[in-house]
Amino acid sequence: MTQTDDRHTTVDLSAYPISEATAHRLRTMTIGHVIDGVVVGPGSSGTLPVYDPSTGRAVASMAVAGPSEVEAAIASARQAFEDGRWQFLDPLDKERRLRELSRLIAVHAEELAELDVIDGGILRVYSGFIAKFAVDGVDYYSGWPTKLQGSIPATPGDIVVRATREPVGVVGLIMPWNGPSAVVVAVAAALAAGNSVILKPAEQTPITAVRLAELALEAGIPPGVFNVLQGTGDVAGAGLVAHPDVDTIAFTGSVDTGRRIQAAAAARVKRVSLELGGKSAHIVFEDADLDAAADATAAAVWGNSGQVCTAGSRVLVQRSVHDRLLERIIDRSKGLTIGNAFDPTAQIGPLISADQLDRVAGYVTIGRDEGAELVLGGSRIGDAGYFHEPTIFAGVDNSMRIAREEIFGPVMSVIPFDSEDDAVRVANDSEFGLAAGVWTQDVSRAHRVPRRLKAGTVWVNTYQAVYPSVPYGGVKQSGHGRNLGAESLDDFLQTKSVWTRIGAEP
Repeated sequence: MTQTDDRHTTVDLSAYPISEATAHRLRTMTIGHVIDGVVVGPGSSGTLPVYDPSTGRAVASMAVAGPSEVEAAIASARQAFEDGRWQFLDPLDKERRLRELSRLIAVHAEELAELDVIDGGILRVYSGFIAKFAVDGVDYYSGWPTKLQGSIPATPGDIVVRATREPVGVVGLIMPWNGPSAVVVAVAAALAAGNSVILKPAEQTPITAVRLAELALEAGIPPGVFNVLQGTGDVAGAGLVAHPDVDTIAFTGSVDTGRRIQAAAAARVKRVSLELGGKSAHIVFEDADLDAAADATAAAVWGNSGQVCTAGSRVLVQRSVHDRLLERIIDRSKGLTIGNAFDPTAQIGPLISADQLDRVAGYVTIGRDEGAELVLGGSRIGDAGYFHEPTIFAGVDNSMRIAREEIFGPVMSVIPFDSEDDAVRVANDSEFGLAAGVWTQDVSRAHRVPRRLKAGTVWVNTYQAVYPSVPYGGVKQSGHGRNLGAESLDDFLQTKSVWTRIGAEP
């Protein structure tokens, strides 16, 4: 890969406990767009600062796409698709190159994990998991190009029809900031189906995307097949959605943005898949293992500082064990170490930005004003970085805003219930339907309750388990379409029916 001469990283490397490989990368890289195999620095639209969430200081500047960069990225992806450099490549060769990408990500996993800490404020102990998930996900999709088989439907005897599964064309991937390395899994799915891709990472986390594109080129993914477009949603994201040469959009993010994308895409009848927000119910019945449930319910909200779509932020507890479980959750939460994402002793890191910190603090005020009982936390921490205490509200009614709106931060609402029917009713009384959890030792209930819950994923006696072959996605306003698993490929494929007459003309 070639680069422009512009350097935009301003990190004081002496302040970061990072490997020499990561330090070298930060000294030499341009945080720009990747178009047709070239890293492109800032144009007329200039740059935006990139902030380290642990310190609140700008550590770099990133190129910002204007209309010319949007057009260039789309033209590159379209040309790469139309000339067949990837679409018509031998399926086994596609698999080899995707598998090589997985291998390279594994080789550079420490570097990617460290970039995610700087880029997204993700705890170092957690960013390693994200990098490993990137390896596993790309590995999974690397096996698909030889398995995208069509069918031969039943037809009259003088006709043969082949129904083939083909790539849709150019895919715009608009991805979130809470797992920068993991976005490569969505890229791999689109590539496995034979498409060209334009990745638009979140403007808060631009660094890792450039490195992933470099590794893809090193793995043999041809230039133009995987492009990166940096910048804001109102220019780069909206440009992808509106452009006639982008065939489908896959978006992960907030419900409000998802609505706008779907409405804009409708003007061109453009395909859209959406993985949106959640307000997941974590249901604990009276027969549950309370210690295991307390561990899981706490981890499900404090993990990544609550910045996870499936955060189990509504904890529904059967009234007979409510006080005992709440006491256990508080005990597991009040002593957690909050600190810099590189601190190996830290158990909760920063929020992504000052805006997100303000949002979380605002919801704490809302919870108090609504009459919920603040039993733990509730405050920002320090003047440097974007830290907030783990916060628990008890006595929450499901009609309160803190129980209905996605906060995306370390705020838990504990809601009592009396019966199984009551638990299901409260859990389903939400505009979201991304995930849910059930804790019980009753085998019948463990099968019965998940069938009644309106959620795309239900975990029983565990929570937030993921695996590349298992579909993941939501219902209701949590979106449509699926990430992971075989079903995710449906968003990147279309079916063509080819009719051939084999008999004599009548």
